[in-house]
Amino acid sequence: MACIRLQENCEFNGESTYRHVNTHLPNYARPRFIRVKSDVELTSTFKYRKVQLVAEGFNPAVIKDGLYFLDDKEKLYVQMTQHIYNAVKNHEFKL
Repeated sequence: MACIRLQENCEFNGESTYRHVNTHLPNYARPRFIRVKSDVELTSTFKYRKVQLVAEGFNPAVIKDGLYFLDDKEKLYVQMTQHIYNAVKNHEFKL
């Protein structure tokens, strides 16, 4: 999973993000999930606060931020839904 913050007045575009990731990253390094946060929290030593992000995982029922899933069949990042979450948890999607 990657956690990103968009520039002001920008919206997440799943198709262009997929093209960029597909072009610039090897298959093993492509994030299967992208979480879009309005504010990225830092520690007192200016490191990203990751513990809470890891604990929350990728459950759309828990996460209120934008959450997207890499759909290789559609060739874009799609909005994460409870159906996709359940399919991943039940091993119906191969990650």
